[in-house]
Formats: sequence, C-alpha cells, structure tokens
Amino acid sequence: MKKRRWPWVVGVSAVLVAVVVGLVFSSLNQTVEYETYEVTKTEVIKTVSANGQLAESQLLAYGPSEEPVLISANGSQALPAQFGLSLEIEQIEFKAGDSVKTDDILFSYLNQMGQSVDVVAVADGIVRSVDTAEGLRTSGSVLTVGSAEPIVSVFVSEYDADLVTLGQKATIELDAINAVFEGEVVRIGQVAQSVSGIKQYEVLVEVNSIPEGARFGMSATAVIEVEKKSDVFAIPMGSLMGDVPEVQILTTDAEGNQTIEWVKVELGLSGDSLVEVTSGLSAGDQVITGVSGSIPAPVNFGPPPGARNSG
Repeated sequence: MKKRRWPWVVGVSAVLVAVVVGLVFSSLNQTVEYETYEVTKTEVIKTVSANGQLAESQLLAYGPSEEPVLISANGSQALPAQFGLSLEIEQIEFKAGDSVKTDDILFSYLNQMGQSVDVVAVADGIVRSVDTAEGLRTSGSVLTVGSAEPIVSVFVSEYDADLVTLGQKATIELDAINAVFEGEVVRIGQVAQSVSGIKQYEVLVEVNSIPEGARFGMSATAVIEVEKKSDVFAIPMGSLMGDVPEVQILTTDAEGNQTIEWVKVELGLSGDSLVEVTSGLSAGDQVITGVSGSIPAPVNFGPPPGARNSG
C-alpha cells in the first residue's frame, strides 16, 4: 500500500508561501529615510585650482664678464648664456651647493691683456652648477647661482584667469612630500601660454618659507581663494532641482509623520561645494539631499525571466 505524501507536501508549501508573503509585506512596509542638510549660517568659498612647480625666483649665470645673465626666472627653462669673448678661467672659489653672499668672489679669469679679473656675486644665493674648470677657456657660463627665494609658479586656465587678483590667499600642496603651506598671489601673467593645448596664464604665489624636505622643481598644486562670503545661508549644490531653482524641505511632526514641501529659492555665490541662498529658506530647515533607505522593487512570483516550460 502506497503512503499518502500529499498532505506533507501541501503543508511544507504553505509554510514557504507564508514566509515569502511575510518577507514581501515586510519589504513593502519599509520606511524610506531621507538624507537632509540643516540650514545654518556658514561660509561659502569659491576657489581656483592650478598646477605648476615650486621654483626659485631667479637663476643667474656668471661667466667671463663683470655682469651676470638672468637665464631663468620663476622656474622657467634655463637659457644658455653667452658672454662674448672666450677667455681662460683662472680660479673657481665655489662648488655646487655652496652658499654665497653679495660681493663674494666667485672666480677669476684672464682678460685679453692677461690680467686677472675677479667676478663677484651680485646677490645672495646658492651655487646650482659649475659649468667649466680652471685652466679652460669659455665664453659661456662658469657657474650658476640660484636665489634660493621660493616662489610657486602655476598656470590658471583662461576661463578662470579673470577671477584671480593680486593679494589673494592660496594653499599650496606638494604631493611628493605630502606637505601643505600658504602663500599669496603676487603676479599674474598678461600673455597666455599654451600648456597641453590649453591657453593658460602664469600666476606667481609668494611664500615666506617652505616645509622641510621641499625641493625646487617639485610639482605643486595651488588652490587660490578667489571669493568668500561669511555668515550666510547655504545648501549643497546637489540639493537643487530644476531651472527655477527649487529644493525639497522635509518636515516631521510630533508623531513622526513626515511631509515634503517644494520651495523656490534665490541664489547668490556659488562656491566649491555650497551655494548661497539669499531667500526662500530659514535657519533649521531640513533640505533633502538624498534617500538613505531603499524603495523596494516589485516582487515577481512567476518563473525567472527566460525560463521555459520543458514539459
């Protein structure tokens, strides 16, 4: 005699259905949670970012002449120096890396009459290179002296150049040594240069000191503060909707019931992350910026997509 299994199968199926239905209704009853930003008085800051390098303000080349030649300024590519006659270098007093002071004798050479002529430093600095040797003749550089005065040379896009003015504060970062320091804009180029096919203007940022481990020629990023407003209402740009523009405000009553209100706002300064609101909002308003809960998707009780009945 065969055992009757169908009551057992029906019972198990009923339990499974009950579990599935319970899960579905639990999912459907989930409360959507909103991410909000509380409106308070704050600062709105607009910046311009530019890339360049940490450099010396000048590099002078000294040769068989009483006057040096400026061969590089603010990190520009050094140009070859020519001093006219090819004369014999008699004695060199310094080596690369040495510090020199104004009026120090750097080297001597023999003029056309065979007389010894001393060449002296016209400014303090550090010897960056020695380009020849005693007893050799040259009409070019004998040694170069860097100013050792730091300057940050960066290039600003033509689209942002009109926002930059003298005296603006800048934050400089050297990625190579993970260092951050401050500076001030002291010069803005008036003629565009093509950098990677984009028209850009050189901006010089003066700094009083550089962090330990910094070296001239290191890549630098300057973030220049071009405009700031303090003690104003502001909201994240991502909370704005439409062209009007509008925002959604979330209100929760004492029983926990939530309502959403659409509010038109008027805007002021657009900063890097926040935008000023001049009207439409009050302190304490909860502006919706996103949804942290998930809205459940419809549940399909049928066969998986693509499944076919083989029978």
